[in-house]
Amino acid sequence: MAKNSIRDYDATSGNNTDVQSVNIDESCPASGINNAIREVMADLKDVSTGTVKLETPAADQLNVDNIRIDGNTISSTDTNGDISLSPNGTGAVEVSSSSTPTINIKSTDAVVVVDDVVGAITFEESDATGGTGVQAFIKAIANDSGNTYDMSIGVGGNTEAIRVDQSGNVGIGSSSPPNLLTLQSTGSTKLNIRHTASGNGYGYIFRTTGSTTNHLIVESETNGTATERMRIATDRVSLFKNNNNFATPGYEFDSDGQARFTNNDASILNMNRVDNDGTLMQFHQGGTEEGSISVSGTTVSFNGGHLSRWSQATDGNRITGLVKGTVMANLDQMAVWHHEAQAATYYTEGDELPDGVSVGDEKTPAIAAYDEQNEQLNCMAVSSVEGDANVAGVFVNWDDDDEDFTADMNVAMTGDMVIRIASGTTVARGDLLMSAGDGTAKPQGDDIVRSKTIAKVTSTTVSHTYDDGTFLVPCVLMAC
Repeated sequence: MAKNSIRDYDATSGNNTDVQSVNIDESCPASGINNAIREVMADLKDVSTGTVKLETPAADQLNVDNIRIDGNTISSTDTNGDISLSPNGTGAVEVSSSSTPTINIKSTDAVVVVDDVVGAITFEESDATGGTGVQAFIKAIANDSGNTYDMSIGVGGNTEAIRVDQSGNVGIGSSSPPNLLTLQSTGSTKLNIRHTASGNGYGYIFRTTGSTTNHLIVESETNGTATERMRIATDRVSLFKNNNNFATPGYEFDSDGQARFTNNDASILNMNRVDNDGTLMQFHQGGTEEGSISVSGTTVSFNGGHLSRWSQATDGNRITGLVKGTVMANLDQMAVWHHEAQAATYYTEGDELPDGVSVGDEKTPAIAAYDEQNEQLNCMAVSSVEGDANVAGVFVNWDDDDEDFTADMNVAMTGDMVIRIASGTTVARGDLLMSAGDGTAKPQGDDIVRSKTIAKVTSTTVSHTYDDGTFLVPCVLMAC
C-alpha cells in the first residue's frame, strides 16, 4: 500500500517501503533516501497545520497514548476514562472565548436515578504534610429520575455542606431544603453575623439548641464572650434571660398571653405619652374596656375601679353564701399564707437544659416550710353590728386564679363599687351608708362622714337582685 500520508504509515517498519511514492526499499538509489526525508518533513508540516490528520479511519482524529483529539472534543480511549491536566508554572488551565467561555460537563448515562452524580468538579491536595485526597467538590446530583437536578457543594472529603435545588432553595446541612434558606444540623446550628473592630469580635449569633429543646436563641458577643439576649421557645419568648425563673431579671411573654417582668433594683415598667394628655394604659375584659390609667398635666388618674385588699376568714375556709357587695368587718386576727416544705428537684432527660447545665444538676433548691410575710392584711367577717365602726369594705370575689390558696377574699375598700341593700330599704342618690348588721348597708340618717360610714350612693339604679331580695346599687366606698 502506498504511503501517501502519515496515517498510511505502518507500525511494522518492514512494511514501509515508500514515502509519498518515493521508493525507500533496500535496493533504492541514494537519491530516494534524500527525497523520502523531504516528503516526511512535508507530511509533518501538514500535520502541524492541520492539512493532514494522523489517525485512520477518521481523518479528523489524533490519538496520543490514551488521549483522542477529535475536532473540538478531547476524550480517553482507556477503559477508566480518566484525563488529567497538569500544567506547569502557575498551575492554571485557561478557557477563553470571544463570546461566552464555557466548560460543559456532560454525562452519557442513558438511565439516571435519584442521587446519581451527573457531573463533578473535585479539588484535591497531595503534599508532603499529608494533606491528600479530595478537599472540596462541586457536584450535579439527580433528585428524581433525571428530570431535575441539584447542585451540591462540599468540603472536607465527601461531606456535603451546601445544597441548591432547582427551585433556588439553599440548604446548609440539608440535602432537601424546603424553603429559600434552610440551616440544619443534628447538633447546634449557628448563624453568625459578626464584625471585627480593633481586634474585638462582636455581633449576633442565631442558633437552635439541641433536639430536646428546639429553641431559637439570639446572643450578642463582646470580646469573644456570647451572652443570651432572646430565647423563642415553644411556649414563651424570653428577653435578657435564658430560663423561666421569675426571680431572674428579664422579660417573659407566654403563649397564653401572660407577661412577667423582673428587675433587681430599678423601675420595671416606664410609660411615656409624649405629645398630649390622655390614656396611658387600658384594661379590658371580654373585649370591653373596663378601666384605664390616664394622665392630665401632673395628675395621674386610675379610672373605673377601686382599691381593694386580700383577706381571709379566721378558719381559712370560704364563707358559705357570701355574695358580691356584702358589707365586711375587720377582725384582729391576721391572715396567714403557709407553704409546706419542698424537696429539691433535678434536671432529667427531656428537660430544657440552660447553657452549662447537665442532666442531674439541681433545678430548684430545697425549700423549708414558711409563712409569707404579712404586716397589714387581717381577717374579716360579715358585718353583724348595725353602725359597725369596724367596717372594712364590701366583698368582691374569691381568688379562683390561685391553685394553692382558694379561700382568699378580694375586698373593695375605696372607690367605685356596688353595695348590697336589704329588700324593703330605700336609698337615695347622695345618701351616706353604714352597716345594717346583716351584711347589707342602709342610710346612716345624716350627712356627716363618720367612722361607721362605708359608702355614698351614686345612683339608685339596681344592677342586680339576689334570690333573698337584696339588691346592688352603685356607690363610692369610703372604708378607709
